[in-house]
Amino acid sequence: MKPLAANEYRYSKVLRSIGITLLVFLGFINLFGLLAVGFRALLIYGEFEDIVVEVAYWIFYAIGYLSAFMLPVVFLKKMICKAGFSYQPMRVERKATPWLPLILFAGIAVILATAYLNASMISIFSFFDFSKLLPETTQNAAWYNVVLDFLVICLVPAVCEEFLFRGAILTNLLPFGRSQAVLISALLFGLMHQNFAQFFYAFCAGIVLGLVYERTGNIWSCMLLHFTNNFFSTFESEFANAFGSRFSSVAVTILEVLVFAVGLISAIILIFRFSPRKQTFRDGIFGKPVPADDSYSAYPVPAKQRIKLFFNVPMIIFLVFALVEAVFILALLPNLT
Repeated sequence: MKPLAANEYRYSKVLRSIGITLLVFLGFINLFGLLAVGFRALLIYGEFEDIVVEVAYWIFYAIGYLSAFMLPVVFLKKMICKAGFSYQPMRVERKATPWLPLILFAGIAVILATAYLNASMISIFSFFDFSKLLPETTQNAAWYNVVLDFLVICLVPAVCEEFLFRGAILTNLLPFGRSQAVLISALLFGLMHQNFAQFFYAFCAGIVLGLVYERTGNIWSCMLLHFTNNFFSTFESEFANAFGSRFSSVAVTILEVLVFAVGLISAIILIFRFSPRKQTFRDGIFGKPVPADDSYSAYPVPAKQRIKLFFNVPMIIFLVFALVEAVFILALLPNLT
């Protein structure tokens, strides 16, 4: 067997570390799910007040979900360092760009479009409605249920999912090429949801979030976009619950059209303003910055080798587990709900 070149060896070790980390993540997230079910059963068995049960359970859920994503970040750092390479810390060095409002509207517009396309695909293939597994919202819900919805659905995922998939995984793939780093992190982000009905939507959202992270050089921009997208979706749901489906359907449609129109204009402005891209190295030649194009990579690896090395044993096991759980949700959960 032909030995790997230095860059290929480094690439294989980083990908292997990411694969093992994702297996650890699956272990944490499944363990946390079992603990959450048990914790809720104990609360109900203890005959506590409804508000105590709901608040205690969803706070436990939020802490567990946060831990299931944050602990693998620490694990990945240890794995890469153990392999003898330097860990790339997530990017927080840049201040918020003045173009952030346009980025947010453009990002929401793209994600909204993919959400509608995803919904069409779901209707064609009759996928299980994954929203049944999310925190339930009822008409005229108590104030604390609304607060918990925004905490658990909007804030917590926006923080912990970005820390793992953009801050840790994408950052440590960037030295091997920007485009492939964004695509691989988006693919893994889509598979992480372990649901066929969500894969396409999550994959596209992962690309948008990855591009925002790579272009702005700041993880907080991704978190804000992720939070804004979740907030927008949750707001629509809460609005429908508060005002009824007939009125809210018209109002939400008008709101979505306005957001998409503003987002489309924002995207056009950003494309014309920043294309072709101009980025510079910190260290240039004779004190002058040297432009870097999108194909630049600090450790270039041939395309065929990138694909081949991606399918290492830990990564294959993760892919299999993610697909098995997706099949389980598709085949069995409709009969259990």
